[in-house]
Amino acid sequence: MDSNTAPFLQQAKGKTNLPSLSKNINKLLKSVTAVDVNYRQLAGVIKQFPEISARLLFLANSAWSAPVKPIGSVEEACSRLGHSIVQSVSFGVSISSSFDTRKCPSFKASNFWTTSMLVSEGAGFLASRLPSQVDCIDFEQTVQSAGLLHYIGLLWLADNLPQETDKALQAIVIDPTLTMNKALLQYTGTDYCEVGGWLGDQLGFPDVLTVAIKHHLDSGYQGPFWEGALLVGSAAAMVAALHNQSDEMPESACQKALGLSHSEQEAVFKRLTKNYTRTQELAITMFA
Repeated sequence: MDSNTAPFLQQAKGKTNLPSLSKNINKLLKSVTAVDVNYRQLAGVIKQFPEISARLLFLANSAWSAPVKPIGSVEEACSRLGHSIVQSVSFGVSISSSFDTRKCPSFKASNFWTTSMLVSEGAGFLASRLPSQVDCIDFEQTVQSAGLLHYIGLLWLADNLPQETDKALQAIVIDPTLTMNKALLQYTGTDYCEVGGWLGDQLGFPDVLTVAIKHHLDSGYQGPFWEGALLVGSAAAMVAALHNQSDEMPESACQKALGLSHSEQEAVFKRLTKNYTRTQELAITMFA
């Protein structure tokens, strides 16, 4: 075994020390991914998490939301912001509170959450345009959740291997052609996909989510729940292109494997391009 894997293996022995995250995130997963939940029911769950409630009220009353009148309740905040934003913020607050990324100076929370939210959005858009149904309950909402969580391994690395992760992030700045996972492999011996898959197992995520987190960059993956992994990976490639200021949609295996036409994918890419700046502003408002 390569000695470079030692830092991750040493830190990853045994269970994660994140019991509150495991309990909270799975409760949120059940609530925010249910297609038939209304805003009152959603608010009822969110009220059990004071920090999330406060953050949603803050966002609903912020300049980013620009309400006509003050928003005074969690129900109003949920209705004002919409299901997708409520999902993103709820997961974001719950996850962020469990990791200390301040030890890794090059980690930028706003960049992390911009990417996570856009990949979630893109994966959901792609799923909604599939020509045939996938054998998975609430598939569109599931891949949105997978997109939002696909980067969770980077949070763990920034917290548990901050010096090594910081060097990897600095290397990407110096050489923009270097991918995140290649840089992480060089300095930590692992990558965010492997760590994310391990976290998913430790935290009891549904298999469909863990598979997408672990395999979304492996376009050749053909194991269980491969469709979700492919959609999240395609969305991640689109968002990476936007970060690189490219106006050309990257190639994807979705057309051949899932029957998703080039024009449908192009429409998703254009929508993400349109939403890019506003999502950045949201991430800065909430997580910077």
